[in-house]
Amino acid sequence: MYKFKFKDLIFLTNRRQIQKEVIFLFYGIGLSSEDFRKTLYNNKSLKQIIIAELPGHNNIPFQKYDDTILEFTKKIYLFIKKKNIKNIIFFSHSLGGLVPILLYKYFFKKKIRIKKFINYEGNLTEQDTEMVTKKTASYKESEFFNKFQKLLIICKQSDKLDLNLWYKSMCKTSVMAFYFLSRDAVKYSKGDVLLRYFKIFFKKKIYLHGSLSNKHLPKYIYGSVRQEICGCGHFGHYENLFEFNKIFNKLVIR
Repeated sequence: MYKFKFKDLIFLTNRRQIQKEVIFLFYGIGLSSEDFRKTLYNNKSLKQIIIAELPGHNNIPFQKYDDTILEFTKKIYLFIKKKNIKNIIFFSHSLGGLVPILLYKYFFKKKIRIKKFINYEGNLTEQDTEMVTKKTASYKESEFFNKFQKLLIICKQSDKLDLNLWYKSMCKTSVMAFYFLSRDAVKYSKGDVLLRYFKIFFKKKIYLHGSLSNKHLPKYIYGSVRQEICGCGHFGHYENLFEFNKIFNKLVIR
């Protein structure tokens, strides 16, 4: 595996040189590239996978007024432009689901071929923020530090493996990054703008979800093929890594 830097972005990838065709993997809040290292190792597509660290994640500094999800997306766009990447597959999880949509909405001007957008329970509607994200955004900034410490304790002491592993990554996440990026997720998920962009601007798209997740929206609303990961919920890479990697490889190769 290789790490490299562009501006203040940190990337993890499986190739030394940047290719013209890549798979971008954008993860969710409180995670890190390390959570997907085994997915890179088990990549059967022979394509380059690039994982961009979210600001304030995996022990990366967070700048309160500068590190918004939109600014992060802008830097991803500048990286794509600088490296002249022409063919892209997006694989996004949770908060990371915002990035491909914001790229299309604000930055992509000329034709870049998006071969596929695989959205694993990424933010598309306000309902997607109903759990931890919306609750986080509801607190005042001054009170969130203590709330975050309580969340860490809950995850650490839980009898659920996914929460135990999430705890380890959250320990490397800035409290302020967790708070302000959650607020960004809630802001952009209001209304149906994200969902409309997902349905209209991405021709080949897949909505991926865990079989144990509570998904109440009717299947047709996503305007895409739906694929289920068996035996897991929102954190398939924690709960059922074998099945997650199998589905990942199947979807990026197909």
